[in-house]
Amino acid sequence: MSITARYVAAPRYVAAQQIAIKAGRLAHDFFVQRNTLAVEAKGRQNFVTQADRAVEQLIRGEIEREFREDGFLGEETASAFSGSEDRVWVVDPIDGTHNFLRGVRYYCVSIAYVERGRCEIGVIFDPEHDELFHGRRGHGSWCDHDELEQRLRVSDCASLGSAFVCLGHHDRHPEPRYIEIRRALMDKGAAMRNMGAGALQLAHVAADRYDAFIELSLNAWDALAGLLLVEEAGGYAAPFPGPQGLRKPAPALGCAKGLARELVPLVAA
Repeated sequence: MSITARYVAAPRYVAAQQIAIKAGRLAHDFFVQRNTLAVEAKGRQNFVTQADRAVEQLIRGEIEREFREDGFLGEETASAFSGSEDRVWVVDPIDGTHNFLRGVRYYCVSIAYVERGRCEIGVIFDPEHDELFHGRRGHGSWCDHDELEQRLRVSDCASLGSAFVCLGHHDRHPEPRYIEIRRALMDKGAAMRNMGAGALQLAHVAADRYDAFIELSLNAWDALAGLLLVEEAGGYAAPFPGPQGLRKPAPALGCAKGLARELVPLVAA
């Protein structure tokens, strides 16, 4: 049965999946010719390419054509956002741009739909592995790959001593608390990684590949879709965004429920 036939009551959910795949195909086309791309530095270790802008433009055009009354908050155009947040799409066209530029096949397209402050739809597409992670509030999280659809469940890990934790960090703003958190996790015996794409790491928490993802300062376009996937896969997602709303970064935590008791104090301290 087609995506459209199964979700006729949720046109935005259908559209988000279709648009993410289309955008991901375009991102992959740029990836294979990345050495020819013009690259700009928005700041220290903060890069943007014509690929980021082109993919965001594609996503925005598709959304505006189908849902003209909805707002659009994209990473590359966030500074110009002036619309209502009652119904808004929050988009990272290429999460993991640094990986993308270096030829590391760990990046994704992230699309979230937010209504009255609550994320209702989250879609993350990994074009290099052809995996579409998607979820709708109250309807679970799923991964489509090789024409198969699998329901996602977070891990049952309940001890940091056996946990596989992704600890992201902000390259441009050193934060001593990361060292404190890393030390605390090491003392507990947790294994740690940072793969450089927060949205995709959260999708992988939802898919039971990692047990937790932590980052102390994450933008809404990096976090919202993945946190919904974790929540709908039966995991714990800390409240997000913070009190400053969608336009300001905030701490992000998504994990197996059995780890929340130990991780929440670390992130909130």
